[in-house]
Amino acid sequence: MRLFGLLSKYKFVVLLVLVIVLAGIVRLWGLGNFPVGFTPDEASFGYDAYSIIRTGKDQWGQVLPISFRSFGDFKLPVYTYLTIPSVLIFGLTQFAVRLPSAIVGILAVFATYLLTRELFKDKRIAIFAAFLLAISPWHISLSRGAFEANLTVLFMTLGVWAFLKGLRQRNFFILSALFFGINIFTYHSARLVTPLIAVLLILWHKNELSLNRFSNIWKFLFKNWLATLIFLTFLVVALATIITGSGARAADITIFNPTDKWMSVFDARYGAVFQGMPYQIAVLFHNKFFDVLQKFVNAYSTYLSPQFLFTQGASEWTYGMIPGWGVLYLAEIPFILSSFWYLAKNGFHKEKSFVFLLLWIFISIIPAALTKGPGYAGNRAAAVMPAIQIFSAFGGILLFDLISAKIKNKILWLAYISAFLISAIFFFEAYFYVAPRQDADGMLFGRREAVSYIQSNQGRYKEIIVSRTLSEPQIFVAFYLKIDPAVYQKDSTDWLRYKDMGVPFVDQLGEYRLGKYVFKNINYIDDSKIPNVLLVGKPIEFPSDIVPTSEIDFPNQNPDIYIVDPAKTSVK
Repeated sequence: MRLFGLLSKYKFVVLLVLVIVLAGIVRLWGLGNFPVGFTPDEASFGYDAYSIIRTGKDQWGQVLPISFRSFGDFKLPVYTYLTIPSVLIFGLTQFAVRLPSAIVGILAVFATYLLTRELFKDKRIAIFAAFLLAISPWHISLSRGAFEANLTVLFMTLGVWAFLKGLRQRNFFILSALFFGINIFTYHSARLVTPLIAVLLILWHKNELSLNRFSNIWKFLFKNWLATLIFLTFLVVALATIITGSGARAADITIFNPTDKWMSVFDARYGAVFQGMPYQIAVLFHNKFFDVLQKFVNAYSTYLSPQFLFTQGASEWTYGMIPGWGVLYLAEIPFILSSFWYLAKNGFHKEKSFVFLLLWIFISIIPAALTKGPGYAGNRAAAVMPAIQIFSAFGGILLFDLISAKIKNKILWLAYISAFLISAIFFFEAYFYVAPRQDADGMLFGRREAVSYIQSNQGRYKEIIVSRTLSEPQIFVAFYLKIDPAVYQKDSTDWLRYKDMGVPFVDQLGEYRLGKYVFKNINYIDDSKIPNVLLVGKPIEFPSDIVPTSEIDFPNQNPDIYIVDPAKTSVK
């Protein structure tokens, strides 16, 4: 009886612990193998961490950089540095590289609880918001791979939470500035979202901060000089890294830098002129400004669409996402509608916390909408979390209270909760059992298996040619063979010629080497004549009637990678 009394007294603590344990189970189970495959970015994070442990330098020989060149796309530093302890403890493995993301994902669930309590002062909403994030298809998918986008969910949440705490205890502003500053170095989209959210928080709470006059803003910043200095330092350093190279990737993928170099705009303009429209009028309809605006609006709308949120989800398998599965559960629709009903009933001007969550969501979509592509990129809009889960949780508790007040029978709620849990179970089934057969190509399955074969047989070959079609193959060779970083750094200096050639990525070099490994497109007629050579590439690069020395298949049994020893290979 005493045990039941204690459980009743500390029921919210027990529930929170259960939610965090659940978050841990679904993020840690089978982490090294799910999602199936391993991306070049993941391998790069791990090898950079391994290189720093061994030499104090990254794979390019730079001492403790704050911007990692990687393949020419310049990764932000937080994930790599978070990976160092994991690689130090568990070695250079897929599990070790993904573990920091899983831990960050678990911590984000707890941070969501803290933030929700600060916003609404209600433990039930806080527990439910944490639960929704714990079982979120969106968040689970990002938490189980070494994906930078996952980091911003934690650090943004902690930054907002600490700021709200700072309204009563000023020292928390320092902590908020630190979390926001770190967030700027987690993911490229966070560099735009973070300052906007920070400014929004200040404006949203200007009355509590006595900022009714412009001059008071300077007083506030001076009064909290340490927090201001911390955040500005992160901003200045971030700007410096953008100027010196890390902004290259962001600039390359924005809608301001179209792949066709604006040819579609010019074609549409001259097409209109050809149909008889005066040139000056055609320019008004077909110009760069309206082209960018249309692309932005179209992309932005995809992230608020029911298709993205509830039915289709992400557009591609990369980042562990499952196309055909919404980033939210269908069962959450009544929760979100209930929150909007509450807002409409009480007035937007009275519900500051609600409106702040909506603005958080709307702001977080902006970087995703500014990038090329059809939209529906779950990683680029990750900063929407956990605001959308908190918004949904409030509606869920509100709906529970409304129905409970009118219907005393608990069967209705048990049926709904059961349907919700069944939806989650179906997602887990899809993620762990269906996705591996469909997701393998998108997550670059087969590289570990191919390098494992190479490792067992490399002593028999003078030269091993690995095709560039395997996508940055040098990093997989270095990662799985644990090549001495000093050797890698020596050879990678030659690869810097990719800059002089005007190509954005290392694997776009015609040919480059790492010891006995040669990375290039395979030309079987010529390469098969090289004595004592092993060829590793995609089946399409070999004669259709060849019998490979070894074959790596996708989980659905379709051929993935051929390994061919020309001296021992026959044809069908």
